[in-house]
Amino acid sequence: MRPVCVKCGKEMECALNGVLVVHPFEHPEPGPVQETVGDITMVNMDRLMEGSWKDGDLDFIAYGDKYRCESCGSEIVTGFGGEIMRPQKILRKMIEANRKAELDVIEIRRGR
Repeated sequence: MRPVCVKCGKEMECALNGVLVVHPFEHPEPGPVQETVGDITMVNMDRLMEGSWKDGDLDFIAYGDKYRCESCGSEIVTGFGGEIMRPQKILRKMIEANRKAELDVIEIRRGR
């Protein structure tokens, strides 16, 4: 099933497959590194890794599909494949190659 535009209520059309999506490391929300609820211990990996990376470092990249609403022009990216986690140098080369080829590169940002 294709995504539906919330504004128009119409199915969106796939505009482009293989859009590179970049996820940079971000400072985590404050909170404990480890928390036990009942019999389950949860580990906040973002908190655990805080300080092990520099601002601007990349967490991962992935490829997704860009959909567009033909009525209002709204766009989304969905349908991500597996995360590609490689050394920073290789990730940056992949991003630069996409930009040189004038392909879309979308950066994920948390809604803060």
